[in-house]
Amino acid sequence: MPPSDDMTQIQDHFSSIASQYAVGRIGYPEDLYRFLGAQCHEHGLAWDCATGSGQAAFDLARMFTKVIATDISKELLALAPPHPRISYRVASAEKSGIESDSVDLVTVAQALHWFDLTQFWAEATRVLKNGGALAFWGYNWPVVAPEVDRVLEDFKAVIHSSWPERSRILHEGYVSINPPLHEIPSPSFEASAQWELDDYLAHLRSWSATRYHCEHTGEDITKQFQPAFAGVWRDGRVPVKWPLILRTFRMG
Repeated sequence: MPPSDDMTQIQDHFSSIASQYAVGRIGYPEDLYRFLGAQCHEHGLAWDCATGSGQAAFDLARMFTKVIATDISKELLALAPPHPRISYRVASAEKSGIESDSVDLVTVAQALHWFDLTQFWAEATRVLKNGGALAFWGYNWPVVAPEVDRVLEDFKAVIHSSWPERSRILHEGYVSINPPLHEIPSPSFEASAQWELDDYLAHLRSWSATRYHCEHTGEDITKQFQPAFAGVWRDGRVPVKWPLILRTFRMG
């Protein structure tokens, strides 16, 4: 079963499955980054908080002079792609070590629900420049085709009790999150990929609930469901989509 979420301690659900996590994570659409860049008066420094294996940081480096990408997991950071404008650092969301009033954009992709939010708001407002922006986003379930999505519902039912408590914040669409900043209306975005079944199953393995179900039962639930998914999966690569949950805020 998943550990209880005592937020006096740093929550690290992914170091022990770092390689599976890196393979199974998705990228984000270019128009999302164009929108975020347009919210910033300057493009000197971005902080990608809880960067994981660096998916968002790598894209931010195309528009910012420097990106500081932090994570509590050195195992995940070791899998992040090197880039001359990215500085990868082991640090928590609540204690980044970044200079005050220095950051133009703070981003958090698929991770905000793990943070001590009171401490993170204090850290984000400390490092942000006046007029800088904070954006956090996430996603829930991949959408493929009705027949595949029905099998996924059965998969989700099996692992339902293995989700860590704070996953509920994401599953409810971040509606309970209220930073002490001015919210900016955000358009809708969608992540997408062209995946074979093995890619899809790797994504399911990257979920924290899949990990904890395996630890509790000793069984890889994705292997058990592989025949059911294979029976409804069209040959080759198919489009997979994730509607993004995005909220954006401005400092000052």
